[in-house]
Amino acid sequence: MILTLIKVFRPIRWYRNSFMILGILIAIKVVNIGFGNVLSHWLEIILAFVSVCLIASGNYGINEVLDKEQDKYHPTKKYRAIPSGKVSATLVIVISIILYILGFGISLLKNNYMLTLSVTLLMISGWLYNIPPLRLKDKPYLDFSFEALNNPIRLMVGWYSIAEPKHLVPATFIFGYWFLGIFLMASKRFGELRFIHEAKTAELYRKSLKYYTEEVLLISMIAALVAFSYMFGAMSMKYNINLLMVLPLIIIWTIWYFHLAYKENTIVKDPERVFEEKYFVAYTLTIFAVFFWLFNSSIDTLNWLKQ
Repeated sequence: MILTLIKVFRPIRWYRNSFMILGILIAIKVVNIGFGNVLSHWLEIILAFVSVCLIASGNYGINEVLDKEQDKYHPTKKYRAIPSGKVSATLVIVISIILYILGFGISLLKNNYMLTLSVTLLMISGWLYNIPPLRLKDKPYLDFSFEALNNPIRLMVGWYSIAEPKHLVPATFIFGYWFLGIFLMASKRFGELRFIHEAKTAELYRKSLKYYTEEVLLISMIAALVAFSYMFGAMSMKYNINLLMVLPLIIIWTIWYFHLAYKENTIVKDPERVFEEKYFVAYTLTIFAVFFWLFNSSIDTLNWLKQ
């Protein structure tokens, strides 16, 4: 039973919440906190991470309860705990509520209302995405656009784990992170559509898939990348023009990701499987490392572009 519940609340996906580190690293530079002073916030950072993980797991539980009928039509998700009858929906709901209360309570320990607001937004996002009558996951285009909002929310959690409420997260980072998330979520739908070859079965599994074709989703992915690139350019001009040197690395990453999206049983539809592509993960981490090195560097290689 414990192993079954672990699969329901998916702690294996807590790695996604590590994206809050981006907010921490940005705040160090933008708010002038300094790397040396971050160590004094270690407890707040851990509490923020635990809080957002508990809230996310609560959302996963609600998601699995409300998706039990649709999951029966998915080739692999039909074996999940609730659709297969291994655990009751009532128990999952009760545990989800407990996780919400614990996550919300832990966020209050920081005494930072913007941090509490951020984890609350993550919780509300899960409700709007899963619970009828809105149930945005069934609405075409809104499904992957709204789910992608969890990216900037995690960014906010990281930012406010060390920054005071008076310091607002820069809009270029919020929108840039959101557009990147839209690309990833649209590619997830692309992978799902290719994996479930039968159109009627795909619609029964996820209603929004009824309105998609591979062409439509590819266009959405490209549009999201264009929007992200625009925000990345604006960010570079404002904070450090040398960040533009990351663009060639991002282009290679994009080509690689599209290649993965076309694989049979692609990992892009199952983000928790990304670690199967070890070289891709290593390359992604390298890009982040180069980004933050340039973000905090004082070199002026590309300053002539501003002239």
